[in-house]
Amino acid sequence: MIRLEMTLAMVRVMALELWRDRAALVMTFLLPPLVFLIFSSVFAGATGEDIKPKLAMVDLARTETSGRVAGALLASSEIRAEAVAPATVEAVRALVKSGQADVGLVIRADPAGPGRPFLIIADPARAVAAPLTQARMQQAMARAAPDAVLRRSVDQLAPVLTPLTPAQSARLDAAAAALKVKPPAVTGGDLFDREDLLGAKKGGATIAYYGGAVMILFALFSAMQGALGLMDERRTGVADRLLAGVAGMGPVVTGKFVFLVGQGIVQATAIFATAQIVYGVAVLEHFGLWLPTTLAAAVCAAGLALGLVSVCRTREQAQMLSTFVILVLAAIGGSMVPRFLMPAWLQTVGWFTPHAWVIDAYQGVLWRDAPLSQVYRAWGVLTAAGLGGLALAQTLVRLSRR
Repeated sequence: MIRLEMTLAMVRVMALELWRDRAALVMTFLLPPLVFLIFSSVFAGATGEDIKPKLAMVDLARTETSGRVAGALLASSEIRAEAVAPATVEAVRALVKSGQADVGLVIRADPAGPGRPFLIIADPARAVAAPLTQARMQQAMARAAPDAVLRRSVDQLAPVLTPLTPAQSARLDAAAAALKVKPPAVTGGDLFDREDLLGAKKGGATIAYYGGAVMILFALFSAMQGALGLMDERRTGVADRLLAGVAGMGPVVTGKFVFLVGQGIVQATAIFATAQIVYGVAVLEHFGLWLPTTLAAAVCAAGLALGLVSVCRTREQAQMLSTFVILVLAAIGGSMVPRFLMPAWLQTVGWFTPHAWVIDAYQGVLWRDAPLSQVYRAWGVLTAAGLGGLALAQTLVRLSRR
């Protein structure tokens, strides 16, 4: 009986503590369903027919049939097609290479005629976009130009529409036997040719992508753990003694920031050294742009961690809030699922996370050979976010002195 009373008393004490700590109450019962909604939006949109690649398209044929097919693609809700100006193959290649488009399509001949009228320009970093575009293209052609589909089908069947001669039968049997041994590739079909950009480069596009994704994820986790030292100093009274001094807590926060930046750089070095050694990613060849990218990412992680921890009152709040923020940012920013597989609105929201900027910068530097003009903006955004977090932490520490 005594044990039961003690157990019930402890339950009551913990319930009262949770009820009085309204921040912990919110994070315990309101954040889980919010995380569920966010993750369900991210992962549900990355499967099946919800994927809508961004397509850069030009119509070089300029026939009546090609115009109908291009118009159907532009009007389709199943793909985000945009006509490219100037209407050249090089303009499409440039958009795909820079990552501004997920895939390119060139209509280079009349779809009703012979041969392969469509050229798919694909980035191996977004490999799934090419087959998806081919499927959407075939659907659009069936809807907008069924007569062209019929004409091509009749042309293909013409050799077998009349009774076969013995020689034709023999050739048909030989062709059927050859197809059993070596089936045709399904990616090309009779409508499409495919061109993979940057295909000869060493190191996979996916490796470069996830190098950046893992770097910023672990940089944030490690920085959060280091920033939690602010809570320990508050609890043990060290912060009070420092605040009573001349310098205050400012140098302590700055010292933590410098250490966390260095820690992030070392982590990134370990990750990308592994990528260079194991997968052949050309890190050393791009060291001049890789290093500022890494520095900006580390500054961002350190500053955001200190700023986030400084707004919390207890270590428990900081731990739960930091876990929530890191997981949500990782999901939306592309560390878990490539952003081009997400719904369009989530791709836009992703630019408010450091993950999207870090991943895009690393992939631009290591995979697309992006020049300084294409990555300096990411450096500025990441550095500004990190310094903003540091300024917030310094301000809150200074206010706590009063």
